[in-house]
Amino acid sequence: MEKKYQFFISSTYEDLKAERQKAIETILTMNQFPAGMEMFSAANEEQWEVIKETIDCSDYYVLIVGNKYGSIDPASGISYTEKEFDYAVRQKIPVLAFVIANDVSTTADNLEKDPAKAAGLLNFKSKVKTGRMVKFWHNADELAAQLSQSIFKAISRSNRPGWIRTTEFDIEKSYAEILRLTERVHTLEALNADLKIENSRSPHLWIRADKAIGVDGKIIDENVTIKDSVVYLKVTPVDLSDAEKGIDYNDYAGKTIHADKNEVRLFRHLYKNAFPLDFSVHNDGNARATGVRVNLQFPDDLLVMSIRELYEYMEAESLTVSEDSHKNWELRFFEPENSENSKTEKESIDDRQKFISIDELTVIKDITNLLDPADWNEVVSIFPGEVNFDKTEVRHKDCDLINGVCILPTSSGKHTIKANIICNEYAEAVTQEIVVIVE
Repeated sequence: MEKKYQFFISSTYEDLKAERQKAIETILTMNQFPAGMEMFSAANEEQWEVIKETIDCSDYYVLIVGNKYGSIDPASGISYTEKEFDYAVRQKIPVLAFVIANDVSTTADNLEKDPAKAAGLLNFKSKVKTGRMVKFWHNADELAAQLSQSIFKAISRSNRPGWIRTTEFDIEKSYAEILRLTERVHTLEALNADLKIENSRSPHLWIRADKAIGVDGKIIDENVTIKDSVVYLKVTPVDLSDAEKGIDYNDYAGKTIHADKNEVRLFRHLYKNAFPLDFSVHNDGNARATGVRVNLQFPDDLLVMSIRELYEYMEAESLTVSEDSHKNWELRFFEPENSENSKTEKESIDDRQKFISIDELTVIKDITNLLDPADWNEVVSIFPGEVNFDKTEVRHKDCDLINGVCILPTSSGKHTIKANIICNEYAEAVTQEIVVIVE
C-alpha cells in the first residue's frame, strides 16, 4: 500500500508568497499533501492550538527562511515562525530547512528595519543551522528544485507514519490478522522464555572501527591511524598553487565552466579530507546472534557521506555525451604533484584554516547533496548523521563488515561515535562509544 506524507510549510508570509506557492506546487506535484497556516494569523491561543494539531499530524516540517523575522508572539518574545519551528523540533518532527543565501539581492521592503527583529532573525538562522542539514536558495525555482530533492530522499527513508487510503484496507481481515499475530507473539515469547531458562548460551556483540580496504586489498587512506581502539584522522590543507585564478573545466555537455579559487578549495578539501572507514560487528560470545541491528550516531563535527555516492560523483566522466565533456573535471579534486611552493605554504597554515565548516561547504549545491546521503541496501543504510546495519545473523566467534562509510571532520579535537546494538537474544540494546581524535 502506497503511503502519502503530509508536509507542514512554515515561513513568514508577506515576503515569501511566491516561495510558499512554489513549495505547495512542488509537494502536490510529488503526490504528497501540503499543509500550512497562512490563513491564520496565530494571534491567539485558540489558533495556536490548531497550528500545533496540524504540525502534530504532519510527517515533515518544511521551514523556509527569508530576510524577514516576522510578527512577534507577545508571550514568548520570538516570532511565530520560530515558535512553530521550536514546537516541531520538540515533537521530533523531521525538519527540512531552506534558508535564503546571503548573496541574494532584495528590496528594502523585504529587509528587517527593526534592529531587535534583525538580531532575532540572525539568532533564528543560527539555531536552524545547528545540528541539521540546511540548503540555501537564491530564487523560488531553485527552492522548488531543492525541496523536490529533499522530499524524494525523505520519503525514500520511509520512517514516518504517513497516510494510507482506508479503502485499501479490509478491516475485518486486518483485525483477524492482528489477533493471529498477537497469539503468535505470545507463543514465541513463551518459547523464548523456556529457551533462556534451559540454555545459558548467549552472544556478545561489539563494534570495531577499521581502516577502509579497497578492492585491491590496500588501505584507501594512509591519513587514518587506529591505536588502542582510538581512531586518529589527520586533516591536511589543500594545494591551490595551480588555482590562484580558479580553473576551467567542461561539464557533462562539454560546456566550459569556471570554478573560482574558493570552489576549488572546497572540492579538494572534501576529497582529500573525507576519510573512508570500515566498521565491523563482532560476536565473541558462545551463541550466534540473530536479527542483529546496529545504529551508529555521529556527532555534528563528523559529517557522514556514502563512499559510493562520492566515487560516483568523482567518476562523472561516465556520463559524457560529447567527446570533450568533463575535460579537466578532475582538476577540481586533485592537487598538482610535487609543488614545493605549496609545501611551504601548508606548513604555515594553522588549525583554523585547515578545517572548513558545514556552512562553507554547503555553499556548493553538489557538496550539499553529497553531505545529505540517502544510500541503502539490504544490509547497510547511510543517512545524514547516522549509519544503520541489519544482518540476519552473526555467528559466534565471527564478525561482519559495515562498509561504504566516509567521514568528513569540521573541527579538531576528540569526538565520539555512539553505537547502539540489539539482536533477538538481547533483552535491551547495548551501547558502545568509538572515540575519534582529529588532528
